[in-house]
Amino acid sequence: MFRVDYIQELISGNLSKDGYNNILNSISFFTKKYNWAKSIIVQSDKSIYWSAEDIKELTHQFFSWALEKGKFVYLNKIPENYLSYYFSQILMSFVSVRISEEQQKTGLSFEKCKKLVSTIVAEKYFSKSIDETKYVYDKPFYKEDVKDISEIDNRLKNLSHHYIPESIKHYKPLILTALKDIFNTTESPVAVQKLIETVFELFDQTSFSNFNIQTEEENKEENTEVNNHKYSVIINNLLAGLSNEDAKIISEYLFQSYGEISLSELANKYNLPKSTVHHKTETFKKKILQNYIPDNEEDGINFIQKLSKALDELAK
Repeated sequence: MFRVDYIQELISGNLSKDGYNNILNSISFFTKKYNWAKSIIVQSDKSIYWSAEDIKELTHQFFSWALEKGKFVYLNKIPENYLSYYFSQILMSFVSVRISEEQQKTGLSFEKCKKLVSTIVAEKYFSKSIDETKYVYDKPFYKEDVKDISEIDNRLKNLSHHYIPESIKHYKPLILTALKDIFNTTESPVAVQKLIETVFELFDQTSFSNFNIQTEEENKEENTEVNNHKYSVIINNLLAGLSNEDAKIISEYLFQSYGEISLSELANKYNLPKSTVHHKTETFKKKILQNYIPDNEEDGINFIQKLSKALDELAK
C-alpha cells in the first residue's frame, strides 16, 4: 500500500526519490494483484508483460490524470488513518476510466473496416482503374458498366443497416454480406473509397455506445439523493449505542477535530486507560470497514465528511 508520508510529499509538490519509488512499487503491486491489461497505458506496445518502464509510464499518466481532474485536492480532508486507502481508490478510478475508454474503442473502426474491405476485395472481387480511379465489382467489367455516381447514391439509400452485437468477434462475414448487398443494389462497379465508406456506414454500432437518456445534472441529483439515504442508514448503524463521550473520543482521534492528538493524550484528557481508548477507536474503525465500502474516492470523501459531522453532533 501507499505510505502516508509519501502521499503527503506528493500532494505538497515535494515528492522525494524514496517516495517516488514507493509509489512505483505500490502501483506495480496493484497491476499484478488485479492483473491489469497493459492496454490501459496510452500508446502502449503490444507486449502483454509489464516492464519497469511500463510501470513508470502508467504512474506518470496516473499523476497527469489525477492533477488534471483535481483528484488530489480533497486528500488533505481525509483522516491520516484512511489516506493510503483513499489514494489507492484514486488509482482505481483512473484505471476504471482507462478500461472504459478501451472498451469504447471496441467495435468496427473505419481503419479496421478499410483493411478488411481491401483484403476481401483482393481475394474475391474484380478491380480496375478507370480514369485514375480504382473500381471494384463482383464480375469482370468495363468503363461503360460504371453507372453515374448520383444513380449509385440513390440506389444505396435503400440499403438496410446491419446491426453489430456487442459480443461479435469476427467482422469479415458481416463485411462480405454488406459487399454483396451493395453490388446487388447498385448493379454497377463502385469506386474503392466509396465502397469502403458505404460498408462502414451500413453498420449499426450503437451496442458499443454508452447512451444515457438522463442529463448530467439529473444523474447528479439522483445519485446525491440515493447516496444521502445510503450514508444516513450506515451512519445511524455506526452511531447506534455510542455515548456522547465515545463520540468525542472517536471524533477527536479519528478525524483530528481539535488538532493532532495521541491515544495517550486522549486517555489523560478523559481519565481512561490508554487500552480502553485504543479499544474504542479500533472497534469503531473496524465497524466502519464492516459497514461501508466506497464506490470511488469521491463517494468515500463524502461519507467521511458526513460521518465526521454526525459524530460532532452526537458529541455536543
